[in-house]
Amino acid sequence: MTVIADGDADHSAPISSSSQSCPYVSGSHDRPSRLWYRMSLRWQILTAFILANFIAGIIAAVVTIYDARRAAAVEINASMHLAERFVNEAVRRVVSGPNDREILTSLAAQIGYIRHVRVFVTNRAGSRAALLPIADGLTANGREARVPDWFTKLVQVDEIRREMRIGIADHQIGSVILVGYAGDEIAEVWEDCKKLAAVAFILNLIIFAILYFALGRVLHPLADLDRGLRHLEEGKFQHRLPRPRLVELAHIADRFNALADRLATAKANNNQLTRKLVTVQDDERRLIATELHDEIGPCLFGIRANIASLEQFLHAIPAKSAARMRDRVETVSEITDKMQKLNRRLLSRIRPMALGHVSLAELLTALIADFERLNPGLGISCAVNTIAHSYGDTIDLTVYRCVQEGLTNAERHSDASSVRISLQETPTSGLSSDERPDSSTAVKLTIRDNGRGIPQNAQWGFGLTGMDERVRALGGRFAIESTAQTGSSLKIIIPVDNVQKRINALERSRKSGGRL
Repeated sequence: MTVIADGDADHSAPISSSSQSCPYVSGSHDRPSRLWYRMSLRWQILTAFILANFIAGIIAAVVTIYDARRAAAVEINASMHLAERFVNEAVRRVVSGPNDREILTSLAAQIGYIRHVRVFVTNRAGSRAALLPIADGLTANGREARVPDWFTKLVQVDEIRREMRIGIADHQIGSVILVGYAGDEIAEVWEDCKKLAAVAFILNLIIFAILYFALGRVLHPLADLDRGLRHLEEGKFQHRLPRPRLVELAHIADRFNALADRLATAKANNNQLTRKLVTVQDDERRLIATELHDEIGPCLFGIRANIASLEQFLHAIPAKSAARMRDRVETVSEITDKMQKLNRRLLSRIRPMALGHVSLAELLTALIADFERLNPGLGISCAVNTIAHSYGDTIDLTVYRCVQEGLTNAERHSDASSVRISLQETPTSGLSSDERPDSSTAVKLTIRDNGRGIPQNAQWGFGLTGMDERVRALGGRFAIESTAQTGSSLKIIIPVDNVQKRINALERSRKSGGRL
């Protein structure tokens, strides 16, 4: 028996005409930049990590598929050469049979399964005489590997085909056709890729979790810094940052705390200066009020007494002259009345004469009564709850001025028909963080009207500005809420624990001529 081989007559035809490349998945370039900058720094870093791993995965997949195609081609070529030699040996071992069919069947049994090669035995007419069993899509341990079609198309190599003619004494009885088969190699590559992908996914998941918690721990001082800056923005300069372990962030925390110290010192100095100015201003007002009361008052009383004396003297002069003199006396009397009213009004504006002699509640009651008398169209209600008899001249006068200014604004500027006043002493623990002063007890004053409110961009006048400065000089809080529908609401909170001690210290320093 002789074997006639078709030399190196390769009939190469691609198993799959598709030569798809791995699709490129665009990253964050297609996303609006605003979405990126809305994320926190932690999530920006984590997103960059995910994108980098995604790109690395694509590159690894391309390299793996390229290596798999090259390795499969090498394996198939080697298997084809081995199969040719094996078929030659099998043909020589086949014994002559009674007919060609038995010879070909015996030859198929001799060849058996060859890895990476599909073997077809055909008869002389070209019809298939026997098909050898193949491990189509089997893994190394014999279990079926379900390889996706898309992966098979990506890794599949060009078909390699050999035809070996079988003859006896120059008589061709059939052919053995060898076809390179990459299915089992692709199955092995697929299994390796699945295992590698599973390991990579688990490792990336672990690294992602470690990065998430590590970045949270490392960047936590930045969240503290953000809260600290908000406290500084709100004027809470006593806030300090803990010193992080990270050197760079520790330097930032040190600079923040140094800045907070400087701002707290500057605020304390400004408040101390403002309190001194308030004390000096009150002293000047008290001195002016005393001069008006003790000097102008007696002078006006003397003018009034002389007018009465002149009226008595008019009876002793002729009637014609008395009439002209009486007109002059009445004019002087009217001017004196106006001067007395003006003097009382100035005394009330500069410093209430009852201040320090009556309780704060009585002082406010008298002020409200005067307003109601002068403005009968303005309804005023006042609720005074649990307050002390007096908190000292400075606080009492501040509350008095705030109520006076609030009523004046409601009457002159807001066209309000009603004003509600509330005054109470309250523990600062029950106040919100924005309202809480640095003390345990405070006086809370609220003035609400039903007017048209304050325009949003309106600038404060001297009255509101003066109130704000005076309240803040005492360590208090001053706030205005205004809408066109509900009117204006003025909220004032003044600490009462240590304000009077500060004022007394300022007065002692001023009187002694010393410096603060």
